[in-house]
Amino acid sequence: MREGYLPKFAVAVLVLAAVALILSGQAGHVAATSMSSTAQNYCNSYGYYDTSYYYWYPYSYYYGSSYPYDCYYNNYGYYYGYPYYYYGYSYYNQPSNYQLTVATDPANLATVTGGGKFSQGTSASFSVTQTIVQSSSNTRYVFSHWSGDYSGVGSSGTVTMNGAMKVTAVYQLQYYLSVNAQQNAPVPEGTGWYNAGDTATLTSGSQVIGDSSSRLVFQGWSVDGGSTQTGSSFSVKMDAPHSVSTQYKQQYYLQVLTDQGAPYGAGWYDAGSTAQIYVSTPVSTSYGVSIIFNGWQGDIQSNSQSTTVQMDKPKTAIASWRTDSTVLYLTIAIGVIAVLVAAAIIAFSAAGRKRNSSNPAPSRPASTSENLTKKKAD
Repeated sequence: MREGYLPKFAVAVLVLAAVALILSGQAGHVAATSMSSTAQNYCNSYGYYDTSYYYWYPYSYYYGSSYPYDCYYNNYGYYYGYPYYYYGYSYYNQPSNYQLTVATDPANLATVTGGGKFSQGTSASFSVTQTIVQSSSNTRYVFSHWSGDYSGVGSSGTVTMNGAMKVTAVYQLQYYLSVNAQQNAPVPEGTGWYNAGDTATLTSGSQVIGDSSSRLVFQGWSVDGGSTQTGSSFSVKMDAPHSVSTQYKQQYYLQVLTDQGAPYGAGWYDAGSTAQIYVSTPVSTSYGVSIIFNGWQGDIQSNSQSTTVQMDKPKTAIASWRTDSTVLYLTIAIGVIAVLVAAAIIAFSAAGRKRNSSNPAPSRPASTSENLTKKKAD
């Protein structure tokens, strides 16, 4: 062989080898294509690939039937033919199963359905069986929304299973607020359920309730039976169930009436308290006539001008009076007596003078001294 032909011959061999390699790859691809068209129909329940066409590496084929080839599933979802020197993949994807987990928050409320395994691409439905879960008379959980691989506020939903998924029904914890009023007063608005952590604000309707004889006076708020907190409005944080009561004070009116003097002690008093009442003595404008206190009447029975009253209801105390004319009568009597005495004196004097004028008195005899004096003169 000529020296000039050796390189050319080598190049020709290399070209032929490359062509053969390309042709063998195309044959293998044909084999793989034929395999893919039949694999899904002939991988039988016994785990064997059973068909009448088998392509062999690199380009020949075998014709027959029921020739066993192992069928098994690899990590890529393809079936391989056995023996191992068979060229190519079947490219038949077996549908995968994915897990759908349906949970609740808080956990273990047992109020959801729909979890399980589903084939790839299928729709999986889920729902809540209870939108309200009552854990006690004043504590409950209320369905709020879905979280995880699904978002929504409806009680049910659907997802497409393209992988493992988890959806969670989120529940809101709520507490009950009870609002009451003492002494039959109007109950403020605000009774009901509140989300945990919220703040409830209450406002009293009226500070004073009642009429002219009996009333309720607002004092404040009591939470869970504790001490009273003042103010017309009140806020309570709902970190637990609470009971709020409005505190009122019962009061009664005491009337103190009189037609004489000046009364003291009329007004509003707390129920059960003691009131002090008094009435002053008037000054009489009539000579010799005195105005005397005669006692209390109405709801009070007492003869003392200053007394106490137990305020267990609305009450009226009426001061009664009487007049005393003793001085007047005594004065009149003294005057009459004086007149009578004077008249008697005058009458007696007049009678004496009359007797003297009608009966003159006899001559008085001269005394011894007078006679001696007369004799000396002679």
